[in-house]
Amino acid sequence: MKKDSTQPIATVLQNVVEQLSRVRESEIGKIISAWPALAGKEFAEHAQPVALRKKTLVINVDQSAWLYQANFQKSKLIQALQKKLGGKQKIQAIQFRIGKVR
Repeated sequence: MKKDSTQPIATVLQNVVEQLSRVRESEIGKIISAWPALAGKEFAEHAQPVALRKKTLVINVDQSAWLYQANFQKSKLIQALQKKLGGKQKIQAIQFRIGKVR
């Protein structure tokens, strides 16, 4: 006889969510580790990637002056990120916001 291998839906969903979280964390981890080289040392001290939502990278900037400057660099940063990540990560947009930078 065949053994019943059914699982509660809550368990299955939790496993799926955990796997997706690990994938998402590894993607943002690659971006964070490459960030100083891509953004430049001075800008990286004032801006930090914090999330990847669909195809939008969210970056915290510590001051409004850097936020203003950052908006001029969006397309350059998107191109650099796509090149660095080898086309695996299709970042189409960057959203800058005032926030905590470590």
